[in-house]
Amino acid sequence: MPRDELNFLEFLQSFRRGELLREADERMSEVLAAIQDTGNSGEITVKLPFKVNKAGQIECVPQITAKKPRREMGTGVYFLNDEAQLTRRDPNQQDWLDDMEARRDRAAE
Repeated sequence: MPRDELNFLEFLQSFRRGELLREADERMSEVLAAIQDTGNSGEITVKLPFKVNKAGQIECVPQITAKKPRREMGTGVYFLNDEAQLTRRDPNQQDWLDDMEARRDRAAE
């Protein structure tokens, strides 16, 4: 005689004809791909909230969330010029290209 009770694994497998497992599998694939791409950590959360409805039945609307790691933007290095504007060139350092051009001009004379 078949039994009607579901254990945890049977519940996960049978929920909406496997929809819960398919959804979790998709989220896991996305997180793992992002981990491979970024080298950072991620996570998947499966929540199974159970509640009793007015008819005395147990209802469950699962929630699957994925936290995919993001690639960090990195650091940009800038300087402030005398007008308080950003620049990539250090205003306190002489430009060696200008110095080389001046030497060429002197050598050509």
